[in-house]
Amino acid sequence: MITLSLTHTSRHQVVASTACVLFHRFYMRQSFIKYHQYQIGGACVLLASKVEENKRSLKEISRACALVASKGNTSEADKAHETWSRLLKRQEIVLLENCCFDLDVRHPYAFIDALAAESKVPVFLAKAATAHVNDCLRSTICLRFGPSVIAVAALYLAIGVHEYEFRGSLFESRAVDLPKNAVEETELCVMEMLEFYRREAESEKHRPLT
Repeated sequence: MITLSLTHTSRHQVVASTACVLFHRFYMRQSFIKYHQYQIGGACVLLASKVEENKRSLKEISRACALVASKGNTSEADKAHETWSRLLKRQEIVLLENCCFDLDVRHPYAFIDALAAESKVPVFLAKAATAHVNDCLRSTICLRFGPSVIAVAALYLAIGVHEYEFRGSLFESRAVDLPKNAVEETELCVMEMLEFYRREAESEKHRPLT
């Protein structure tokens, strides 16, 4: 819902990332049975657009959600968008209460840029690391590791995938403040990323052909 809604509203990647973090935070405490993921996903997009100061109208987001829910049926979406507007306004309040109005969301992107510049990592690897971060937003990695650790892990994963000969150490960075246990945390984070891709590959195998 988040990705497709953002496609329909031409939303910036940081807004999508913030929406994903808010979505995971919500369902760490709440049930998919009680709260439908489409409604919460739409509310996350609405709230994230405000948090990242990339605001779009409620009408635009509600119509995008209606399009996704109706599987692209524009006539159905036109009929349902007012209902979606009411749902999103209601669920936005639920979302805010659930996260105790804590809207401080930090992403790994700036850390990736700083580390890459400091360690003279090629631009293509920094872009690959960013892609890994975006992929893993479909998991709870964004909640279980700090943004600086995720940045280091994503860069090392990109270096490994592309078999790039890198002789430096990202852990010796002066540009990024890393935790004392950064090595252990990064190893765990890389393992989680690899496991995420393994699960995605398995899921793709069993996905029915359309």
